[in-house]
Amino acid sequence: MVNRDILKIGSKGSKSQHRKALNHLPKMKGKYNEGENNEETFISGVVEGFYGRPWTTEQRRLLFSWMKNMGLNTYMYAPKDDSKHRSFWRDMYSVEEAENLTNLIEAATENDITFVYAISPGLDMTFSGTKDVTCLKRKLEQVSTFGCPAFALLFDDIDPEISEADKSVFQSYACAQVSVTNEVYEYLNQPKFLFCPTEYCASRAVPNVKSSEYLNTIGAKLLPGIDVMWTGSKVVSKRITIQSLEEIGSVLRRPPLIWDNIHANDYDPRRIFLGPYDGRSPEIIPYLRGVMTNPNCEFESNYVACHTLAQWCLSNVDGVKKDIIPEDRLSPIAADIKLETESDFGSDEDIPCRLDARYQPHRALKTAINDWLMEFSSTRTPPKKPVVAASIPLSVNTCVASTPTSCSFPETSENGLPVTALSMPDSGNMMIDNQSYLQPATMNVVNSLIDEDLSDVSDSTESLPDLEPMDCIPPSNTSTTNNTDNNTELTKNPSADSLMQVEISSEKKSDTVEGLLYDDVSLLVDLFYMPFEFGSTATALLQDLHWLSNNAHTLCENKKDEKREWFVVAKKFKDTVDRVEVLADKMNDIPNKSLSKELYPYLWDVRGILQLCSAYVDWIGLGHVPFVSSSHLQNRYTWQTKSYRDAYSSGDQEPWVFRGGLQSELQRMLPIDTAHDLFIMKPPEVVSTVKYHYRPYSSADERSVYNICLKTCDDGMDGTEVFPENLDLIGDRYLGQFINVSPEYCFVVEDDEGVCGYALAALDSKTLYQKSNMEWKPAMCDKYPKPNKEEMTPADEVIQSFHSDPARVPETMYSMAPSVIRLDILPNRINDVSVAKRLLACALSGLKTNGSAGVHCELNIGDKYMLDFYGKLGFFPLAGPESASEDVVYLGRLL
Repeated sequence: MVNRDILKIGSKGSKSQHRKALNHLPKMKGKYNEGENNEETFISGVVEGFYGRPWTTEQRRLLFSWMKNMGLNTYMYAPKDDSKHRSFWRDMYSVEEAENLTNLIEAATENDITFVYAISPGLDMTFSGTKDVTCLKRKLEQVSTFGCPAFALLFDDIDPEISEADKSVFQSYACAQVSVTNEVYEYLNQPKFLFCPTEYCASRAVPNVKSSEYLNTIGAKLLPGIDVMWTGSKVVSKRITIQSLEEIGSVLRRPPLIWDNIHANDYDPRRIFLGPYDGRSPEIIPYLRGVMTNPNCEFESNYVACHTLAQWCLSNVDGVKKDIIPEDRLSPIAADIKLETESDFGSDEDIPCRLDARYQPHRALKTAINDWLMEFSSTRTPPKKPVVAASIPLSVNTCVASTPTSCSFPETSENGLPVTALSMPDSGNMMIDNQSYLQPATMNVVNSLIDEDLSDVSDSTESLPDLEPMDCIPPSNTSTTNNTDNNTELTKNPSADSLMQVEISSEKKSDTVEGLLYDDVSLLVDLFYMPFEFGSTATALLQDLHWLSNNAHTLCENKKDEKREWFVVAKKFKDTVDRVEVLADKMNDIPNKSLSKELYPYLWDVRGILQLCSAYVDWIGLGHVPFVSSSHLQNRYTWQTKSYRDAYSSGDQEPWVFRGGLQSELQRMLPIDTAHDLFIMKPPEVVSTVKYHYRPYSSADERSVYNICLKTCDDGMDGTEVFPENLDLIGDRYLGQFINVSPEYCFVVEDDEGVCGYALAALDSKTLYQKSNMEWKPAMCDKYPKPNKEEMTPADEVIQSFHSDPARVPETMYSMAPSVIRLDILPNRINDVSVAKRLLACALSGLKTNGSAGVHCELNIGDKYMLDFYGKLGFFPLAGPESASEDVVYLGRLL
């Protein structure tokens, strides 16, 4: 361990005020094993131990620089999907790999960082087999020749049952793991050594921590010089208390080293965590061997996590246990109680500070953001893709996942609280299929020690069963068929195959972060805060949208004060949405394209749903929601429901039970919250500067929507040449009845050039056609005289339809989907695959608010493109003898 005389938080040259230099890191004091003094330097740092694409060599080098400036001292190399760490752990490193790993270890040493090389052999290791044990020794011995000073054996997320061959030698899998670990530890001449148990948190201890035969065996038989890693009460623990650490410390007979997943995001494709290190009082430091954060998969996004962890580690440098602190200081119980209530204060300034060095998350966050701003202006390009490793089947007995895929919207018990995820089917709201749309599928093994541009190599792999995060993973020869992706492009432009292929457009470049201020980065952090907590701005968005929906009926009543209040809250909500729009645009222009690329998918996602919510608020503001509809909206189970919010925030359940973050909670507040395909989509392949705005239709849009109808009427193509003398005819035929008879449920989307798409709908198709037959069709018959020809042009056929029998709705189709819709977009103006879906979601939200059970559209049987277009929007053919026709097909979508 390399010690430094002076440690500072923050980058050199930062404008933020540096904290007072400290002379030493906390020292671990106390004796857990007789004759063994554990007074050593407190371990603080980063473990690269997540599932997903590993970081690159250059990113790790940058991390070491960050860590040195922040005061962190240890890095663990343990990327789950790096080929030679877990899947192919027996394979020795090649000359090129060895050189790169050696250089990486040297870079860590140069930055006073202890490099810990970790290996995970538990998927298929035979503990009693001399061959496997020898392979493990040779592999670690090879790494030791690279100059590696520390090692770790990880047995997390594996089958807790050992093979039949091992059962004949070892009493239990704990004995097998201890035997191999001790043997390897001594073989390597007892270097700094870490061990991650299979029961690595209290919730996985059988039957509990104190009575766990596995943990007690580890504590009794693992050599005292080996540190044991622990995640806390859960895989992702909201808080870690002194009492829980004393319990696990007594069982392990040594203080635990915390593997902290509080910032990990590999279990949820819609979330990233940018908030401060929290939920752990600095008073627990004397009860720990150290803390290492296993953060977000996205490297650049971990600056705040590392920075605030460093501040936390240095906030209790004396490392004195509270049981020997004078009575006028905090007791262990008081410290734990204070920790649990800290976040209830509006700010850290409201928290009484009893210790001069007391860690306060919000203040630590401010310091971290000020330093992080410098990273936004650093010129860095997105990293190259690591080499995809060859897929070699592994012979291994894997366990059955103990928990099926957790759903985002938990079922509730009689008291309104979410039930356990053990019996919950996948609701599908956060995942399109088994392959995450923000992260590569688990076990897509790559070689992160060799960076290579593989733009022409497919990044797809076999889909895997959707397991609970951190559960044991099937071998690479598991075969499962991928679900069809219903989110392929809706226009005639290609869509992205993988979000990780997103590229930054070169249209706009800047050498400075123009206009990007502290408040902008603070807003960014606020939108993507922590697993069990939303930031203040995100919370306000949820509260305001809930209030606006529940009080929508006041706009239909003659109460001026209530109306005025509603519009004040609506303006506040929309102003915040505008701030997010500005933030997203600024992020696209920062010089640090690596950071911009990482955050783009998340900002694109939250921006899109906020645009939809803003359009919904605009629609409510037109006064179309009567009291009966508003009262129905009040009964939904959302973030504003106390039992739901308490369950979400308590930390009693793993955070993947409530998937999706702010985006998901906003979705829940819309009346079509179960229409998951309209919310879960891939971002466009190329980051575009085009801005889309969704809003209710107004009479001033008539010429624009007529033009769009003409430009798309020929099965999605321009029909100007088909109707050269009657340019308004096709608009009158398909759109006139909507915008003139029933415009209440009509929406448009506009880009920088103006309106580029529309979704025109009517709540009750029968009522629409009745009014149209009485009010609209007679005017059209006068405008377009009935043709009297034997051979009619396409225009004559459309005109003839005005003079034919009145329009009617087949009863069987009407009973399933009584509402009707017409949706078109300009494919030459829209290359974002989400625009049509969000436009549809606007119309469907209005229809569902006022009670619609389903929506349908009528198409010509020969319109292949439009049939495919609506099919990708979730429409399907409505069966029934009355709707059968040789020329017309009815497609519908249930709400």
